Amino acid sequence: MKNPVVIAHRGASGYRPENTLEAFELGIQQGADGIEFDLVTTADEQLIIRHENALSGTTDISNKTELLTFRRAGQVEEVEITDWFSEDLNLEQIKSLRAKERLPEIRPGSSTFDGQFEIPTFIKLLSSSFVAGKILVVEIKQGTHLELLTQSVGKLVAQDISASAISDKEVRLVIESFSLEILLQTKAELLGLDVKAKYFLAIDDAALDFAWLAELAREVDGLSISTHLLFSEDNWVEAAHFNDLEIWVFTARAEHAENSIDEYYEKIIVTGVDGIFADQPDLLRRVLTDRG
Repeated sequence: MKNPVVIAHRGASGYRPENTLEAFELGIQQGADGIEFDLVTTADEQLIIRHENALSGTTDISNKTELLTFRRAGQVEEVEITDWFSEDLNLEQIKSLRAKERLPEIRPGSSTFDGQFEIPTFIKLLSSSFVAGKILVVEIKQGTHLELLTQSVGKLVAQDISASAISDKEVRLVIESFSLEILLQTKAELLGLDVKAKYFLAIDDAALDFAWLAELAREVDGLSISTHLLFSEDNWVEAAHFNDLEIWVFTARAEHAENSIDEYYEKIIVTGVDGIFADQPDLLRRVLTDRG
């Protein structure tokens, strides 16, 4: 069994506010094979890197008096909330914001960087030198931000990738989404531009259906599954590998270790997954290095 790849989940998000260039670069410095990040859209149809289209949890927007009137009722993952939404702000307004730690109660060290880092665009990340030779896992988020687009989000993603110089950096692209429709739409756009990538369907909660998985294997290259699916009664790893699918797991978080960090990561590694999304990629890398 070969070691799984280490993917810095939203960067080294255990140490820096997630989905920032600083978190991404730190994740690479800590030994990650690649980084994962989330894309949402703005009012002027620009792709920015945020966990979701609601902004108050990961930015300082509540402190921006000039943006207070943009706060409104909306939905995130079918839950009604009152917040600021990316689709209401243009890129210039987004650039006035700064990132903050989403989980300050368990990551006080990360929260010391609140207010220091910009909200990056997709194109800015693609132009960064530290992505050279690395895996980029591009998760396309669902949400109300997509309802206002005049063109598909898949086309926007393809346009930014095509306009970048990542082909010169030997970057390995993985396009990921919880929506098979969005995933295949993006696949069609990238194939039309002759851009090489792999396509992973993300699954958080589902029963293993062998017939469905065999059908899915005709369209995608892999699965990203949650840890609770990985440790369920269904053997997702065996089923995926039987269908020649890669299988990665999210999210390895040091805070979830009940006994030792090593034991926690080892429990994930021995399942045979091909990749692990980690908030503390340095700790996972150490365990993998120690085990040989």
